[in-house]
Amino acid sequence: MAIETFIPTIQEKLRHLGYPRFNRGKLQEVRLAPEGPAFGSADRFEFQDRQGQAGIVLAPDFISFHTSTYDTFEVFQSAMRTALDIVHSVVDCKLVERVGLRYVDFIRVAKNEHIREYVKPGLLGLDPADVGATDALWRFEFVGATEQGKLAVRFSRAQPPIAPPDLFPITLKHDMTLAEGESAFFLDFDHFAEDAEDFSTTALLDKFGRLHYNLDKAFKAAVTDTALARWEAKTL
Repeated sequence: MAIETFIPTIQEKLRHLGYPRFNRGKLQEVRLAPEGPAFGSADRFEFQDRQGQAGIVLAPDFISFHTSTYDTFEVFQSAMRTALDIVHSVVDCKLVERVGLRYVDFIRVAKNEHIREYVKPGLLGLDPADVGATDALWRFEFVGATEQGKLAVRFSRAQPPIAPPDLFPITLKHDMTLAEGESAFFLDFDHFAEDAEDFSTTALLDKFGRLHYNLDKAFKAAVTDTALARWEAKTL
């Protein structure tokens, strides 16, 4: 409840570590209960880098790091360590209840290409031509248990082509624009663990590493060798 009182100190520390931009907004919340849904809002504080392409987000009950220019997992870990260490040094966090790692890949398909060149057939469902359909929209979702928690993989046509609806509003700058005739798709990976434990930056970063292991396997299972060659990417 006292999170707002800590914000000036956190902002001053992050400003000197490469996050000079500051935004304040509101999160719209929907809480499900036996008597029906309850709607509310909470303060949202974001500290962005100079380019506006990476941000540390703080709310009364969570901290997250997001970026529109993902590089490697090691770079992500370094940024997340900065976020956790700074917030912990000011707030003195005590409890962790949920840890998650999520990747949203924005796949652009040229007019003379087909999405099957990039993703495995198991994600595509029915071929619209087989049922006499055009302009088809489809969605694939897989949810399974892992040793770490739960893994979700989602694939869908991008409408509009910016980000999945649950990630709006988009506060980061990005270059996700389409050329004429291009279509776009989302390949969305989410791996999370829900275990109550004492707060420790080292333990959290170790858990991120274990969550990442399954995400990397899911990525390789979802995309084609052609896609990997064109993207020049082998891992998340």
